[in-house]
Amino acid sequence: MEGLVIVSLFALLGGGLLGYFMTRTIAENTGLLPDERGMEIAKLSAMRTLELVLFVTVAALYYSWFVMKNEACTNLAGLIFATIFFGNLAFRAHYSRKM
Repeated sequence: MEGLVIVSLFALLGGGLLGYFMTRTIAENTGLLPDERGMEIAKLSAMRTLELVLFVTVAALYYSWFVMKNEACTNLAGLIFATIFFGNLAFRAHYSRKM
């Protein structure tokens, strides 16, 4: 239990510092106000993040199904995958009509 607390504190501190420096770097490179370049960077990073999340979810789904053989984990990973996949399609359909 003590190890978990120490690891959690280090992860929180490291994540906070990393987030601060990354945000500062982004603000220095693109400016504080969102311009066309900043919005394009945000759009591309959101797309890549979604692809990464989908890849990790599929890997977790296969791992829980083939390696762990735990039905609860498989169902949860499947639910997360379906939510992300169909949520992405729903947002694309919404914004394709809106824009």
